Amino acid sequence: MAILGEVLFYRRDQVDLDTVLRHQEQLLREKVEKLPSGIFSAKSDGEIAADMAASEAIAPLQIDLQRATPQVLEVQLNIRDQFGFDRELIRVPGLRATKTIPFTGDPTLWHLRTNPYNLNPPHGEVRGSNLIIGVEVPAQQANEAKQYIDETIAKLPEYLERQRAQIEPYNNGIAGNAVALIVQRRSRLSQASDLLNKLR
Repeated sequence: MAILGEVLFYRRDQVDLDTVLRHQEQLLREKVEKLPSGIFSAKSDGEIAADMAASEAIAPLQIDLQRATPQVLEVQLNIRDQFGFDRELIRVPGLRATKTIPFTGDPTLWHLRTNPYNLNPPHGEVRGSNLIIGVEVPAQQANEAKQYIDETIAKLPEYLERQRAQIEPYNNGIAGNAVALIVQRRSRLSQASDLLNKLR
């Protein structure tokens, strides 16, 4: 059996979702500082914060299993000869079985470890807005391919729920965090304006 795709919910540099969310919170200050000064006279603090909450929110992944599409292709597989003395590679007829699952949300989230996590995450290939779960097996092992795909898909909701539970507090806190930063920026802009008037 040859599993297709990479380990999901994992990055080689081991950056996890918690780390990314903390970094996004730190970036919020920079984004407030970069807001054009004119927006502070056009909108209230609450309105600016609401705009930032909408633009900075992270969309959790959601899969649409109702629209998943299966595919089976004939392939040639290289496997080790179980009975040969030197166990050389031989080519045998095989099947590549996949299920393509549409999803919404930020695709980079497929590569961030959730908290908590386990040591046996699912595998898959992220292609555009689709997740592809698949395996290649010798033709006589077709039932094993179905079992693998079913078991892998059954794991996904657990990971997606963990992810949602981490992202939701971050999204809910953006507006509140932004308001405090916006108030500080507005105060500095007011001080700068007052000083400019005194210098005239």
